Amino acid sequence: MADQTTSIAPANPASTVILLRPADQGFEVLLLLRAKAIKFAGGAWVFAGGRIDPADGEKAQTSNLDSLPAARVAAARESHEEAGLTLDSAQFLEYSHWTTPVAEKKRFSTWFLLGNVDKDCSVTVDDGEIVEYQWLSPQQAIDKHRAQALHILPPTYLTLLELAEFNSIEEARHAIQGRTPPRFFPNMVFHDKTVSVLYQDDPGYADGDHQAEGKHHRMTMIDNCWRYTKP
Repeated sequence: MADQTTSIAPANPASTVILLRPADQGFEVLLLLRAKAIKFAGGAWVFAGGRIDPADGEKAQTSNLDSLPAARVAAARESHEEAGLTLDSAQFLEYSHWTTPVAEKKRFSTWFLLGNVDKDCSVTVDDGEIVEYQWLSPQQAIDKHRAQALHILPPTYLTLLELAEFNSIEEARHAIQGRTPPRFFPNMVFHDKTVSVLYQDDPGYADGDHQAEGKHHRMTMIDNCWRYTKP
C-alpha cells in the first residue's frame, strides 16, 4: 500500500447500478460510454452512476452519504440523468462495494447495486457525460473487451465475469440476495510497463509485491485488456 506519509486523496461516496434486462437467451447488461474529455474514466464503458449528493442523503433521510440508503437514491437519480430511466430504487440489491486504490488521485467509495428493467425500456443518454449506450450479454461484453473493442475498468470487468455465470435475471438476483456483498479495496501496483490490481487475499497485497508467490487474486493489464486471476 502507499506510504503513510504520502498524501492520499479522500474517497468520495458514489453509487452505480448494474441494470439487467431480459433477452431471448438469458439477459443483457446496460453499458454507458463516458465522454473522452471526462478526467475520471473518460472513454470507458461503465454502469450508470456517479457521486452521492447531499440531496440524495436528504431524500434517503440519512446524513451518512456513504450508506446503502443514500446509494440507492443516487443510483436511481443517476440512471435518470444519464440514461433517461425512471426506476424504483427499492428494487436495487447491494451487489458489492469498491474503494478506489490509494494510488489514484481521484478516489471513490462506490456502492455497486443490482437492478433490472423491462425488455422494452427506452434508454436516452444525456449526450454530455454519457455519449452512447449498448445492451450486451455479460459474455458479449467480456469478448468485446478481450478483442480490445470495449474499454472497461477492473470492477466492471470482474462484475461481468461474475454475471456471465448466471442464466437469468432471477438466478442472478437470488444468488446476490443469498450472499454477503464483497468489499474490495485494491492495491494498484505498476510494474514491467503494465499495472496489476491486487485484491485483499492476494499474497502480494500488503506490500505491493507483484512477484509474491502463492494463490494470486488480481487483475493485470496484458495487451490492453484485463486478465483476471483468482485463487
